[in-house]
Amino acid sequence: MDGSTDDVQLLLASAGYEIEILKADPRLKPFDGSRGEALRQHVEDLIGAAEFRLGQEPRGEAPPAVRRSFSRSIRDIILMLRAAHAAMPWLAATQEPSVNLGSLYLTEELAALLVGSKVDLVMVPDVEFMYSTVSWPFSEVIEETKGFTPQTHRRPIILYYPLSDSDRLLLHSIFSHELGHSAVAEAQLVNKVNDQIHEDPTFETALGKAVENMEVAWPASSSAKISGTLQSWLSSWLEELLCDHLAIEATGPAYLWAFAGFVMPLSYADEHPGYPPNTVRTKLALDLLDERGWTPYMEETAPEILTWLRSIAADSSESLGQPFDFLRKEVLKRSHLLRETAAAQVGVGRLDPEKIIPEATEAAELLELLILPVGAEDPLTSRAILLGGWQEGLRVHGDSPQGLVESLGDNRLQNLVGKAIEMSAIVRAWE
Repeated sequence: MDGSTDDVQLLLASAGYEIEILKADPRLKPFDGSRGEALRQHVEDLIGAAEFRLGQEPRGEAPPAVRRSFSRSIRDIILMLRAAHAAMPWLAATQEPSVNLGSLYLTEELAALLVGSKVDLVMVPDVEFMYSTVSWPFSEVIEETKGFTPQTHRRPIILYYPLSDSDRLLLHSIFSHELGHSAVAEAQLVNKVNDQIHEDPTFETALGKAVENMEVAWPASSSAKISGTLQSWLSSWLEELLCDHLAIEATGPAYLWAFAGFVMPLSYADEHPGYPPNTVRTKLALDLLDERGWTPYMEETAPEILTWLRSIAADSSESLGQPFDFLRKEVLKRSHLLRETAAAQVGVGRLDPEKIIPEATEAAELLELLILPVGAEDPLTSRAILLGGWQEGLRVHGDSPQGLVESLGDNRLQNLVGKAIEMSAIVRAWE
């Protein structure tokens, strides 16, 4: 029986076994340097929370409901302890990173810019060919353990990337989008945008109409449930778009070019509850870049690619099936809120075209001569070197969608870009 003496005995022994395995793993031991330290402490907090809960075993005469509640609590703990074994390879990756060192420096800079200084970035290669991120992976158990005080206050962020892409520097501006998810969670950006949307009475009218339309398609659902579903889907779309906006504020056109090379081949105007069509994402990305003054630079660097991207953006006006047309219209109507929220989050770290373009051009000119673009006088910034790498890649491989993809496959160029970012970071730290 759930919560019986035998059941509790099994659960306590199983949880204790998982704890001892984790404690005995040499990868959990303290190590030199701060990279990965917050994640290590986060695992130790999970172990501490688990031990704290184990010590709350009810007495034998406790009511059955209390014993069942305790048993379910320990089962949750065991699931999380077993999940924590995945953190051991993450910790090992912090000591021997497989990602290009220049990319590591760049991404740590982006993490501090987008999320904040109290961040522990852990970059982990993944067998799946996809980018993703998770932060505070074991926080649910820790936060729900009343009376236990965790020691970790620096956010651990695990960022997955395809192992095959460890040296594809031109693609790594996508990391800024993934880090955006942590920024959105940390600053509750979706809630901020939603609050402003709900202040507009036209939204409630549009939502009500969308609910009426879906009552025909989803007859088994109540209007309240339909409304909740639509608002949940809208929040998912807003989060993806906020991450795009944060990435553009951090890396400029480099993000859009990487997005076009990696994400556009996966879908075009597909309808999905978790993210907007790529036509809509492209339009809003271009709108932001236009507003921020990047248009002349994109026209000079890759006018044909810009024309192609604008043709994709034009398709964002095509009607979608319900309820996706409602979502599309709302995110396009609220685009100013996305721009304002992203700008406020990044603040003074927003990439300034007037300042960065001369640096990017210098980097591109040095790359054309096969000279490491650290900087002729002062060290160039990492984001300028990244943009310069794209400039040189598109010059060599052509101003076309094919040239964009071939730039991503130019290993010699990307090795130079990575080494330049690495050396620039070292020089700036030395100074």
